Amino acid sequence: MNIRQLRIFKKVCEEGSITKAAESLFISQPAVSNAINELEEYLKISLFDRISRGIQLNETGRLFLTKTVRLLELYDDLEENIKKLEENATIKIGSSITIANFILPKLIYKFKTICKDTPINITVDNARKIEDLIIENKIDLGLVEGVIYNNDLISIPFSSYELVGICSPRHRFSKERSIDVSSLIDVEFLLREKGSAIRDTFDSALLLHGISINPIWTSVNSGAIIEAVKKNLGISILPRDKVRREIEAGEISEIKIEGLELKNTNHIIFHKDKYKTRSMMKLIGIIQGYDGKLSKRDFEVDGNKGKTKY
Repeated sequence: MNIRQLRIFKKVCEEGSITKAAESLFISQPAVSNAINELEEYLKISLFDRISRGIQLNETGRLFLTKTVRLLELYDDLEENIKKLEENATIKIGSSITIANFILPKLIYKFKTICKDTPINITVDNARKIEDLIIENKIDLGLVEGVIYNNDLISIPFSSYELVGICSPRHRFSKERSIDVSSLIDVEFLLREKGSAIRDTFDSALLLHGISINPIWTSVNSGAIIEAVKKNLGISILPRDKVRREIEAGEISEIKIEGLELKNTNHIIFHKDKYKTRSMMKLIGIIQGYDGKLSKRDFEVDGNKGKTKY
């Protein structure tokens, strides 16, 4: 039994004859007869009484017609609204903490002006955890910093940011114009947790100089680290944008570290086999266009804009 057979059955009932149904549907009479016969064979019932070379809908056929009409109405409604169903499908986003603090709200605001009917669900965690959630198909897209290690993930860079060393104005480093990277060996550090892109970038940069450190304090909360630095409990490495206000206010001091390049790249990531809805593609287009000034640009994501070759 299929939709074509049901539509032909309904038309025969409406027209009262196979000949008129065939004319209305612009198909041959044998095609109509075959469709009705196949439907009855599948159902193992007779829908029509065949008397005097004509056909009349019997009582079983009338009951079946009632259900057929309802089913076809539901099917037609589904076909008409299939695009809207996709628009109403929730997009599950995973974001690293830094991106969630500084970038994600602007991106979601812009997306909602274009796809107001698409729900968004956001999970905030460190970069490695976001990668794991994508592999497990628990989220659709990830926004993370640093190096992407899993070959099953598509990674698209969209922006970058600088990391800076910070200390209290009372710390000895605050009096130095710059310090050598070797000066970091015996210093008390307050750092983000392992698995965060900030920590991974800093640890990797130190390893290039043969240095490894054991921080006295690790935290997922950059704000808590900043407060501890203000109290001269140790030094830290954090995004410049996160500490810009405190540096300008003189609450903390920037440490210039010679020979240490600290920069993170932000990426959109998703599984290479993930089906991307139209709404997801629009969101990807908005993220790719991010330049830190979303309020001053109007990113078009229809047509060929906002599309990416994967």
